Amino acid sequence: MGRAKEYAGILHDLYWDAGSELSSLTPGAGVPHLWPYTEQLGMVNGILAAMGADDPDRAFYVSWLDELVGGLRHYRIRRVKLVDGQSWNDPDNVLAAFGENDGTAHSYALYSSSRHDKKQDYLIVTPDAVYFDDNVWVAKELVAAYVNTGNEAYLNEAVNVVNWILGEGYENAGALAGIYWKWSAKFLFAGGNYSDSDHASLNACSTVSCAMVLAELCEAVPGTAYEDRAADWLAKADAILRFSDEAFRDRGTKCLYDKVFLKKGFEKSSDLKSQIQKTDNAQYAYNTGTYLTAGAVLFRLLSPADPDRAAEILSNALASAKGADKKFADKTVKAGQYSYPSHSWFTSFLLSGFSDLRPYGEDCGEYADHMRSALDYAWENNRASDGLVSPSWIKGWSRFTNNSPTSEDNPRQILYQSANVHCYAMLAEYYG
Repeated sequence: MGRAKEYAGILHDLYWDAGSELSSLTPGAGVPHLWPYTEQLGMVNGILAAMGADDPDRAFYVSWLDELVGGLRHYRIRRVKLVDGQSWNDPDNVLAAFGENDGTAHSYALYSSSRHDKKQDYLIVTPDAVYFDDNVWVAKELVAAYVNTGNEAYLNEAVNVVNWILGEGYENAGALAGIYWKWSAKFLFAGGNYSDSDHASLNACSTVSCAMVLAELCEAVPGTAYEDRAADWLAKADAILRFSDEAFRDRGTKCLYDKVFLKKGFEKSSDLKSQIQKTDNAQYAYNTGTYLTAGAVLFRLLSPADPDRAAEILSNALASAKGADKKFADKTVKAGQYSYPSHSWFTSFLLSGFSDLRPYGEDCGEYADHMRSALDYAWENNRASDGLVSPSWIKGWSRFTNNSPTSEDNPRQILYQSANVHCYAMLAEYYG
């Protein structure tokens, strides 16, 4: 825990401006998009989850979390301008005020990939500026913020964002049960080189993560005004996971593919193969990591009423955990160590997934130990003079060649650095 707190304090000093409630992309420079920004909330939520209620530093982190949510609102959208060929699935939706919810699925909130530097809740955008996966990360951190603080405004806002994701991004025609990636692209079928910016795609990063967030939301809402909605969220999370098993899960590695592109006219078919035009078989650590956490939480939720389905989910998750350790933990880089992909935010979801599955599979504890060893090595060997740790825990800073202060490929960018802190916080929570 000492490492997480020390490291977080360095990021607070180097990146955060409490007066404006804005952060820089790298120390003192650059503007982060929504996705990198959200991991600062992930970092602070992770520290709060790991510390005791009587920790003398708790008030500082709760205050910082409140400030970070204030900064998040600079990415919040107040009006959407649709263009030709675009439409709302739910024309009765209402873009709610921050933290307010009318109790229906029509109460929406959504966030843009870019921010307004001067005002909160002020952006007017087209769907081209909005990504479903970005908003899943927003919802994830708002649910965690509610769990950590009890602030009902955070829960209300999380539900608003989930309402928008399910209302506008959930595709369940035929055999599908996934979440689109880019809002504007869901209306497009450009073909060609199949870019998910101009061709409708259901991506693992938006789909599997949504199942995870829905499951976590179900665990958070007992005793709240949303308790009655949990059954629907749980059913959708289960359906999404079933679809993910069919569409994304590699039969060999048990890790998850990146995305599927939909065939024009897919809604007229009920057969999955005939609905999918092309599969992108790339496998990234975070997609499998979110699958592991979704599996662990859904196992708990479904065990009382449907133990057979719960057992199936757990069996799949444990097999994928084994596959992920084999695929992403490279033992050939340095003797006695496990080297992971250099994108530490991607990799952080593996640590979360392994830790979440530890109570149900001893091997997952071993996989988490591999990551703990790598993070210990990084702290001791790849920590720079400014206190920042390389996102490539074993290979170190030399793994990176782009040091532009405005580039997201810079190893000092806020996404990588916040994810590093988050990992040390998770180690503190899971190992004590």
